[in-house]
Amino acid sequence: MKNFALMILSALLFMACGTDEKKGDQYTINGTIKGVDEGKAYLQKVREGDFVKVDSTTFKDGMFSFTGSVESPEVYYLTFDDYKGRARFFVENSEIELKTFIDSLDQPQVKGSATQDAYEDYLTQIKEFDQRMKEVYQKWKKASDEGNEILMSKFDSTYGTIQDEKKDYMVSYAVENNKSAVAPYVVYRNAYQFDLKELDHVTTELDPVLDQNVYYDKLKKRVKTLKRVAVGKPAIDFTMKDTAGNPMSLSELKGKYVLVDFWASWCGPCRRENPNVVDAYQQHHKDGFTVLGVSFDEKKDKWLQAIEADNLTWHHVSDLQGWDNKAGKMYGIRSIPSNILLNPEQIIIEKNLRGEELQTTLDSIFNKQG
Repeated sequence: MKNFALMILSALLFMACGTDEKKGDQYTINGTIKGVDEGKAYLQKVREGDFVKVDSTTFKDGMFSFTGSVESPEVYYLTFDDYKGRARFFVENSEIELKTFIDSLDQPQVKGSATQDAYEDYLTQIKEFDQRMKEVYQKWKKASDEGNEILMSKFDSTYGTIQDEKKDYMVSYAVENNKSAVAPYVVYRNAYQFDLKELDHVTTELDPVLDQNVYYDKLKKRVKTLKRVAVGKPAIDFTMKDTAGNPMSLSELKGKYVLVDFWASWCGPCRRENPNVVDAYQQHHKDGFTVLGVSFDEKKDKWLQAIEADNLTWHHVSDLQGWDNKAGKMYGIRSIPSNILLNPEQIIIEKNLRGEELQTTLDSIFNKQG
């Protein structure tokens, strides 16, 4: 039943926006904002993680208009002076009508953008997975409050299964709707969930009609980055300041097995994983294993406090740039905790080892040596 529904959805979306062909050489956005009569409206897009202003206009009687052009359908954001929140929607070269309310900017009503219509259809389908995961999380939370670790483990597993189903759906959607700008957008937004093989598969299946699409371009760049740091590839060297403010390079640790551990003091999952890394370090440090912590912190005091609190007695570096961490960008890190295990020649031999898997991998390495 699910596969049949997916086929029907795909066919409808193909008819709606199959080739993303431009209907003209410009867009016109005629908007209405309820709840505020006059002020200034801004049209923005995202570049390198930052919001960039595309256009602005003064509106009166709650009405405004923007005119411009895009090479390929792209998500734009509408904001208003003195009000929080953004209206997000796909812009393409067509006549677009938008209506929103100042107290619910994240729920715009959009007409005239076939790509936006396709995206809303996609969201309707994906909502099923989100609802199921929400229900499982609520059960996990109750089990956690009761200290029932058996049930927590059960719900953890169920949550992971649904998450995998959602990933599979996103891949299927992108492949079956490979001419729609929605396809690279939804995969790129969730790229942190996908491994290199999955991303490479999707990118290869996308139609060349999307060559000018910004999300397709981002996906190709991410695949290129991940291939450069795949298992079997030499580690890319980097230099950052340590906790004392002195420069330290990854290459200084050559000759040891090194776990490059990407984390942050504010990252709950990172802090929960730290005791496992401590155990691994204590068990195998004498065998030639060490850790290089790479922090995505921005505040040095928080970083140092977490190191001491969690007893992380290995080397640490950070450029205090948060998600703009230089090493993180080199290695394509989009979520933390993440790690990379290097052999003494600094070849990448494993990635993202956690819990018992880290312990088992290290035991296997050093038991063979013994």
